[in-house]
Amino acid sequence: MESKTFKNWWLLVINGVIAILVGILLLFFTEETIKAIVFYTGLVILISGIVLLLAAIYYLKKDRRVATMMVQSILSITIGVIIMVVPQDTLKWFLILIGVWAIILGVFQLVILVNVRKAVINKNLILFNGLLTIALGVFLILYPVTFASVVAKILGIASALFGFIMIFLGFAVRKVSLAPEKKQEPSSPAEGP
Repeated sequence: MESKTFKNWWLLVINGVIAILVGILLLFFTEETIKAIVFYTGLVILISGIVLLLAAIYYLKKDRRVATMMVQSILSITIGVIIMVVPQDTLKWFLILIGVWAIILGVFQLVILVNVRKAVINKNLILFNGLLTIALGVFLILYPVTFASVVAKILGIASALFGFIMIFLGFAVRKVSLAPEKKQEPSSPAEGP
């Protein structure tokens, strides 16, 4: 588990960059701009779901297992249609999706922290960030409309800070993965007088 975690350090960095971009989006764009972006995101999700469905049908004809691909395609199509068909609630759905994403990333941070806790200096900061990310995700899922104005700005700041911490954690994991393993040398017997 540890070696796989170390090899995937770049996932933390990518998620950190995404979190920073979401933070900038929430800080500087208007609600209408965010709604338009969410609408087109729904369109992209819908198109990717259709492509996945076509690929699943193609593989089904070749007698391959496609259950996972079918479920993923149906979920993608459903989410894409919901985001596009309900334009007055697109921001609400967008914030709920960010909430789900935040919970997943918060749990992921805690798992990483457990696996590399000896190598990371700022354990408490990463623990706090993971728990805060999960709490923000739960709040976004339960009360998405509340976040639609002023709280979205706070979320933008938190998301950007979260992104920087994820990037820091990613490079810390990378540093651990590149460090040579220390081998314990067998102790030599004590010499007599």
